[in-house]
Amino acid sequence: MPISDPILIFTILISVILIAPLLAERLRVPDLVLLLLAGLVLGPHGAGLLARGSAISLFGAVGLLYIMFIAGLEIDLHRFTLTWKRSLSFGLMTFAIPQGLGILIGYYVLNISGPASVLLGSMFASHTLLPYPIASRLGIARNEAVTVTVSATIIADTLALLVLAVIADSAKGADIDLWFWLGIILGIVMLFSLVWWGIPWVSRWFFNKVPEKSGAQFLFVLATVCCCAYLSHFAKMEPIIGAFLAGAAFNRLIPEQSALMNRVQFVGNTLFIPFFLISVGMLVNLRALSGNPRSWFVLLTMVVAAIVTKWLAAWLAAWLFGYRAEERNVMFGLSVVKAAATLAVVLVGYHLKIFDETVLNGTIVMIIVTCSLGAVVVERYGRRLAALASGRVVRPSTEQRLVVPVANPASATRLLDFSFLLRNPGLPGAIHAVTIVRDEQKTASAVAQGEKLLAHCLTHAASADTPLLPGVRVGINVSDGIIHMAKEVRAESVLIGWSDQWTAAGRLFGTVRENLLDECPARILLCRLERPLNTTRRLLLALPPLSEQRSDILSLLRDAKWLAKQTGSEMRVYMSNPSSEQRLQAMIEAAGSSVPVRFLGHVDWSEARLRLFNSIRADDMVILPVERRQSPLWSPSLERLPEIAISRFPDINILSVYPALHGADGQSASSQDTSSGAAVAIFPSGDLRGEANVEDVLRHMTGGVSDWTRDQQDAARSLLLDSARTFPVEIQPGTVLLHAHSEIVTVPTILIGTGDWKWSMPGIDSPPRIILGLISPRDKGPEIHLKMLSTLARCLRNHPVLKKPYSVWISSEIAAVLRECFGGEGG
Repeated sequence: MPISDPILIFTILISVILIAPLLAERLRVPDLVLLLLAGLVLGPHGAGLLARGSAISLFGAVGLLYIMFIAGLEIDLHRFTLTWKRSLSFGLMTFAIPQGLGILIGYYVLNISGPASVLLGSMFASHTLLPYPIASRLGIARNEAVTVTVSATIIADTLALLVLAVIADSAKGADIDLWFWLGIILGIVMLFSLVWWGIPWVSRWFFNKVPEKSGAQFLFVLATVCCCAYLSHFAKMEPIIGAFLAGAAFNRLIPEQSALMNRVQFVGNTLFIPFFLISVGMLVNLRALSGNPRSWFVLLTMVVAAIVTKWLAAWLAAWLFGYRAEERNVMFGLSVVKAAATLAVVLVGYHLKIFDETVLNGTIVMIIVTCSLGAVVVERYGRRLAALASGRVVRPSTEQRLVVPVANPASATRLLDFSFLLRNPGLPGAIHAVTIVRDEQKTASAVAQGEKLLAHCLTHAASADTPLLPGVRVGINVSDGIIHMAKEVRAESVLIGWSDQWTAAGRLFGTVRENLLDECPARILLCRLERPLNTTRRLLLALPPLSEQRSDILSLLRDAKWLAKQTGSEMRVYMSNPSSEQRLQAMIEAAGSSVPVRFLGHVDWSEARLRLFNSIRADDMVILPVERRQSPLWSPSLERLPEIAISRFPDINILSVYPALHGADGQSASSQDTSSGAAVAIFPSGDLRGEANVEDVLRHMTGGVSDWTRDQQDAARSLLLDSARTFPVEIQPGTVLLHAHSEIVTVPTILIGTGDWKWSMPGIDSPPRIILGLISPRDKGPEIHLKMLSTLARCLRNHPVLKKPYSVWISSEIAAVLRECFGGEGG
């Protein structure tokens, strides 16, 4: 007699789920195989300890839906859009080859009726992604061959279940006419439309209103998946189709590194999916095979045909697509497994008297064999594929150590959620949460409060299954504590929150911000996080001119693409320097993650900024690269850009990214070599107050170089004029720097023009008083040009000569300052 005590039944099942993975690791077999065997041994056709009751059937049914849901959730939708032709082709191949051969085998080898042969072929054609968790664990879920197979699964299963619907309705006496087909097509279209567009709309509304507390978002996801699975019946499809579509719809809404994803995977992999495997094992009845030669013949024929037909489809697809042997075998391992759709087909056929008990038992054994075979094949060749992939990946040399200063639970949760998304587990490093306590009389109580806050942070990190290193720092002020922490752990980035009260006062962190930007050696990310990160639809990245020369440009692009991947967002890049667009596009495409990227360029910075602001929507995340004041690329207009964006769009997520300090590796910027090893030519132009526009000013500035021919003067003026129209650098109010490379000079050349002008330049509010033109030799390389820019900006920024009232002698005084700084000559 089977056990009837529900507590004991649950205890036995949980014990099996606990022991199977541990034993499988010792035996070096997939735990899936042991769970199937456990169901066979404990079930009604084995030892008879457990009956396949309603509770086990319920958990098993949800586990089947969970497998398809997770497959849709983890599919790389961007890669699918790039490989949809291959997915469609393999889906048709892995359906047509088994379906066609199955009909022939059923009719001519097994001598069963025509409808039964067609239904048998649909069982061979369908497959279930039961080994998919193995591929996900091995890190090959986003391999193209895996993505193609996952996408092909929905095509093959849909066609197989369509065959089932036709045969079943025909057996019930329904007319297979035009209205029948129109009903099925309409049902499929309505199901797809409801799931694909309805889930994102409702989910974004729910996630905006309800935070992930007490599992509310997880329960919403689970209820939505079950609802979509049930609605599949109205489209005459099996529930697994609705579950897969729900997973694909949630794909962009549940970030991979998030507490919600951790809950989804934990519940599925530790509860529902093991229950399903055990329940399948309980269906096997080996006793029915004894003493019946036809049963063994049917069984062996079905098992061999199921394996061979799927192998032929995988081999043909790999040959056509040029996949390596490991990818072909993983495709076969994923597509050979029979479970969900196959069970649906055989049970319906058995109840309608199309199949007899011989085919039913053969199907159950076929499920056991193919499940075990698929798991072993994916485990074996998936490891080889993962090893090959890791050998091809170029690992960044930098470590991703993130420091997250926290001050209160609300802002700490938002910052930590963002750090979980930004943190790439494929890079070395860690997340350090730190709370700063000022050294005052009540230091002990403040430290205790800080420890409570860090305990909250650790709990939140545990819910996302993300390691967190907490720390309390006691310091004279907040900025010094953050700076010391960043230095101690050699942080790559410091993530700081951005609050309304600072922006309302026109100050971002006030003196704290200024001190950090002046002294903190690590990259700084000022994070204004107003909306849930998993509701992000687009990530907008603005790249001002000379962005390719930023010291952190590779890290910036890497992090931007990683964030787009984690949030399932489209990435839009706004570029503003046509001469460097191809180089930037190449850098972005080589920056790692595969995400949809749209480039918008061929305009100057003013037009690019206007285009960015005009396209911002409520569900966007905006990344604004900003320069520190020590950088030669700094300008007041660029520095004010985040404040302007916040004032216009107060309810969106905005990141301001500042690069690391020059010399953060131990050598200060002031001690670096700033010369190119050659003299610097300096040419002051005197009083140019009478010039009506920047072109006339540049004509006099370049005309003052007597060593240049007229063509060289025109070429230099054209280069500097292009710099003035695209991205003039304002060193300080009234002082503008223009720069370019050219072969007309052999040493760095600085032109100086002064005047009390009333006109302004693009992106600069105040009229210029001093215009500096730097032209570097083209053959010296960009690093020499950047060192010249840095030295020039450092020499003149806040220099007293720039603050003097205008006079006709000021250009000569500036030239003297620069000669002292560079040791230059000329003019």
